[in-house]
Formats: sequence, structure tokens, C-alpha cells
Amino acid sequence: MKNISDEVISVEEAKAALRCMRLGGFDENEALESIDSLVERIRKIGTAKLVDDIIETRLSENQRIFVQEYWFSGKSTAQIARERGVSQANVYRTVTRANETIAELLRPLVMYHRDLPDVQVAPLFLEQIMGICSARRNKGENIGTQLKNIRMSNAVTPEQAAKAMCITVKKLESIENSKAEPTLELLERYSAVFGVRFNFEIVNGRRKYEWKKL
Repeated sequence: MKNISDEVISVEEAKAALRCMRLGGFDENEALESIDSLVERIRKIGTAKLVDDIIETRLSENQRIFVQEYWFSGKSTAQIARERGVSQANVYRTVTRANETIAELLRPLVMYHRDLPDVQVAPLFLEQIMGICSARRNKGENIGTQLKNIRMSNAVTPEQAAKAMCITVKKLESIENSKAEPTLELLERYSAVFGVRFNFEIVNGRRKYEWKKL
């Protein structure tokens, strides 16, 4: 027997799923698999937006600052402690309490999505959501990081993105790690898939990119 989460999705999720079916030209099984994946992505993106709001409105000032530096700037608790002039234990406790607050506030949403009477927000799930939040906040200094943040902010895996771009995962990772330069054709594919527009200028003989949502 299917649970209620298999039967009930939001209007926005339904619209996105129907659009996916129309544009993809999938058969029934492919369409169902694609819709399941799409709904999961939409829910993660929505959860990330909620976490952004929790960070800004429900955490103390120190919790907000330490969480942003730990999750979004990639600083260690030791580095934060040195820069802020506090003990590492203080930073660790503050970040831990903030994570617990975020997880507790997310519990009802995760329970609804999974149709469970009770659930604990797993650390891996929280890490995934924080990764989406970080990607949404940071555009990136170079084109590789920018493309990675575009992908992650849309909750798309490297495998899904590589398939959509018609390249290998190895090639995608090489571009995201700035070991290879994307072609203009590949940027056009990113624009079409993720709904973004790229602009660039030549600075010291090299292209400098900027992007924005369409």
C-alpha cells in the first residue's frame, strides 16, 4: 500500500512534474522515475529556503555567525575560534546547538514528506541541505565554482548534470574543479537546463564570467 506522500504533492510540484513529462518525451516508467527525482529535488530546495529563514530569524547572533562561517565559508571550528578570539569548545558547542535547533524545526517537514509519525533529521540530510544553502548564497569566484554552485543550488547530482549536459561525470568534475574550461556550447546547455544567463568580459587575456537567473 502506498503511503500518503506518494499520493499528495503540492500544486507547484505537480506543475513541475507535468512540465518535465511534456518536455522530456519519456515513456511511463521513465516519466515516473523522473518525476520522483524532480519532486525530491523540489522538496530539498524548498527545505533549503526554510533553513535560510531559520538561520536568519530563529538562531542567536553567535549561532548565526558561527553557522554561516562553518557551513557556508568552509571554516573549521579552530579557525573560527582563532578569528573570533574564543575557545574552540565554545564554537563547537554553539554550532552543535544551532544544528540541533535547525534539525528540530525541520522535523515536522521531514515527517510530512516521508509520511512518518516520528523522525530524526539525519546528519547527512542536514549536510545536503546546508550544501544547497551554501550554493545559493555563493556565486563563486571562477567559472568552475559558479557551475558547481548552480548545480548544487538546484539539488542536482553530478551524474544527473552530466547526463543533461551530454558529457561524462569525469569531464564535469574536471570543469567544476577548474581543471578544464567549459566551452560556449556547454554554457548554453547550462543556460537551457538551469534557466541562467552567462555574461563574460576579457580581463588580462582571460574570460571573467558572471551569471544570473532568467
